[in-house]
Amino acid sequence: MTTSLTYFNFDGSRGLECRLALRLAGVAFEDIRLDRPQWLALKPSTPFGALPVFQHDGRKLAQSNAILTYVGRTHGLHPADPWLAAEHEAIMQSVEDLRHKMPGRPDMSDEDKRTAREEFAAGWLTIWAGTVSSRVQGPFLEGAAIQVADIKLAVILKGFLAGTYDYIPASTLDAWPKLVALAAAVNAHPALVKLT
Repeated sequence: MTTSLTYFNFDGSRGLECRLALRLAGVAFEDIRLDRPQWLALKPSTPFGALPVFQHDGRKLAQSNAILTYVGRTHGLHPADPWLAAEHEAIMQSVEDLRHKMPGRPDMSDEDKRTAREEFAAGWLTIWAGTVSSRVQGPFLEGAAIQVADIKLAVILKGFLAGTYDYIPASTLDAWPKLVALAAAVNAHPALVKLT
């Protein structure tokens, strides 16, 4: 039985969250990382023409949320209760929404980027953070048990908490200590501490 995860040759968020979930689950897998020429050659054969791609026992699965949900369900890292599972899946989708709404097109001027990101941080990001924070029991979404949705949240929070994004200060999420604590708890998890 062969298991692999294919992503670009850098620690992009979607690849990282899937790698971390597999590590947390204790799944041995081949970590395939592609450079641009390799990706362009492989792209036509990938589901949806995108990465990451998870392969297991001759089957392929694409889209990070689908991969996370599969790993979570298979290894007890996703709620068994259908309603709780749907809530976690909604949170994971909200992370994708956050990624898509982050202003910063390559053609934007620096001033336009500053204005757009300041508005984003004061508006949509605030709404998102408040909604997700209200769902966190602490330290993880469901209390003491880490789930794949916690990993996805920690990966997206990492960039904000590190001040990675121009014009969005690292202190932006200080108003939501549950989110800060969740990211810290994922980073400190014994199975992940050397990987995050």
